[in-house]
Amino acid sequence: MGRKIGFVALVFVVSIMFSCHRKGTGDIQVAGDTYVPPPVVTSPYKVRVADVFNDTHKVHDEDVIGLLWNGMEDSLKKQGMLWTQNSEVDPYVLEGHVLYFKKGSVAERFVPRLGDTVLEVRVELSRGGAHIATIESKRKISFGRGTTTRKAWEKVFEQVSEDVVNQAVKKF
Repeated sequence: MGRKIGFVALVFVVSIMFSCHRKGTGDIQVAGDTYVPPPVVTSPYKVRVADVFNDTHKVHDEDVIGLLWNGMEDSLKKQGMLWTQNSEVDPYVLEGHVLYFKKGSVAERFVPRLGDTVLEVRVELSRGGAHIATIESKRKISFGRGTTTRKAWEKVFEQVSEDVVNQAVKKF
């Protein structure tokens, strides 16, 4: 009796799977048209991240240099401004400095000011050795806003990197 019920259940599950299968080519239909991905963003300005320094004079659990470097490069890539070896233009150069970093924690963040995650950076923008601008950015995840955010330190680096690149674009 148990084998018959198992067989019937198996046939039922397989028939449901085949009846729910969407037939077609797999194209996503949007308002009757086939979806076309947005075009790749490009910019006449090209920027490269030259160096990032840890000016906090502390050793952190997280790779603050790598997080800021990768965050700025990702943000530049999103805006089509990341310089590559085969780019023909002379790039602008970003040099980052992590001035202050406090990792914080989710458990401590429920007590105001105790578990805040804070990041403060300064970035120098130059081209061909000529200093163009100094960009500063500070972000904080604290009690009330982002209290339950896990890995808030990653989010803070992402926010600061986006802010720095957006400020740099205004300086061109």
